[in-house]
Amino acid sequence: MTLQTGEKGFTLMELLVVTGIIIVIAATILTVIPGLREKTQKKATKAFINRLEIAIEQYYNDNRSYPPTTIKELKKALQPPDSTAKQYIEFDGNEVNGNDIVDYWGNPFVYANPGAQNTGSYDLYTTGPDGITSSSGSDADDINNWSR
Repeated sequence: MTLQTGEKGFTLMELLVVTGIIIVIAATILTVIPGLREKTQKKATKAFINRLEIAIEQYYNDNRSYPPTTIKELKKALQPPDSTAKQYIEFDGNEVNGNDIVDYWGNPFVYANPGAQNTGSYDLYTTGPDGITSSSGSDADDINNWSR
């Protein structure tokens, strides 16, 4: 019996090693991707809060008071339905849901203006990825305008 040499092809061991390497690479990628998406959404939401703050401050400069106390009233004040009124911000389709201003998880922002007794500040926050918050907007995953 003669052994043929010089045949081309892969051995079973070589195929198993290559398959193992591919599996390790795929597992690494699949565990990293979900974290990247959440980080991107957090950064986008922080940038959106910055845009909202600029619009709110422009409104304040024009009116010497902050917009009314709910997120619906804030949306109406910053982007009035009347086309002749001053627009302080232009919302993209994914930044609003009906009368609500929403974050990148689809959760509505919370806006609180203390009203006439305090015209110097307001609170603006989102409940973050889990959609749950304490009554003050200070859960670990909440994104707000006062803790940066």
